[in-house]
Formats: sequence, structure tokens, C-alpha cells
Amino acid sequence: MQKIKSLNWSGFLSIIKCCMIGILTTLIGLIIFAVILKFVDLSTNIIGYVNDAIKAVSIFVMLFCIKKTNGDKLILKSIFAGLLYAVLSLIVFAILNKGFSFNLTILYDILFALIVSVIVAIIINLLHKKNA
Repeated sequence: MQKIKSLNWSGFLSIIKCCMIGILTTLIGLIIFAVILKFVDLSTNIIGYVNDAIKAVSIFVMLFCIKKTNGDKLILKSIFAGLLYAVLSLIVFAILNKGFSFNLTILYDILFALIVSVIVAIIINLLHKKNA
């Protein structure tokens, strides 16, 4: 019973809010990139790398938000937030594409989000300790 009382629901809700900010950042980045693609002819090989860069920036924004709202145990929160970001973004983009198909790209996206979120959490912690 004691463990149930110690759950921090406000922290959980702030992580969800920050994940939604990360997904919104991804959507805005992809819209800007789509507009750029309309006017510039880029190789199809570059598009995947730019999409990954947009996701990485969005994860950085998400984790920076988490650090601002509740900054303790950022590495553990980054693992949870990275997984939540990957799952929520898959759901959002499946809705936008009006379809869902399970393939290796989904596993790649989840692993990418987890790895980037841990790396970004380490960088944010190092920068925070340097400035403190």
C-alpha cells in the first residue's frame, strides 16, 4: 500500500506532456521539410537522414522539457520517454497515413528513439553539471 501512495502522477503526466511537445516538434519539422522539398530537388537518400535528424531534435526538445519540469533521474525518465515518444509517434503517423503496417522500420524507430534519448539525457546532465 505504501508504494501506491508514493507514485508521482504529476511527474508521469509531465512526461506525457513533454512527449506530446516532442511529437508536435516532429510534426512541425516534417511540415517545414516538406515545404523545402517542394522547392528543392533532393536525393531520396537524404530524406531518411533528415527525418532522423528531425526526430533527434524533437527528442532533445522533449528531454529538455522533462529536465525543466522534473530533472531528477533523467536517464531513467529518458528511457521511458523515448519509448513513449516512439510509440505515440507511430500511432500519430499511422493515423495520418490512414494505415499501419508492422515491419522492421518500427523496431528501428523504437531503438533510434531509445538510443538518442539516453545520449541526449547524458548530454543534458553533463551540461547541467557544468553550469552548476
